[in-house]
Amino acid sequence: MRTLLLALVAVLAIGSSACRTFVNDEDLSDPAVKARIEILLRGRQDLDIQYITVDVNAGAATISGIVPNVEQLRAIRRLVANVNGVDQVLNNLIIQE
Repeated sequence: MRTLLLALVAVLAIGSSACRTFVNDEDLSDPAVKARIEILLRGRQDLDIQYITVDVNAGAATISGIVPNVEQLRAIRRLVANVNGVDQVLNNLIIQE
């Protein structure tokens, strides 16, 4: 019984150290942040983003283009601001008339 317990402890110790080995920090480079923003926005079926562009430079995300209403403008700005790696959002969105 004691041998089984020691073997179980050894397996758990090896398994937990192996898990920590493969954990990587999230990529905070400008291209990676831009990709995360674009994937997030494309995944939202409630947003009309066909006329929107995104650029990221040193953690400042610039969103430009045309949106159909103020609600979408606010939602896009909020979503972009919450992406890891975005320090500032420059909002160049305009509302379609």
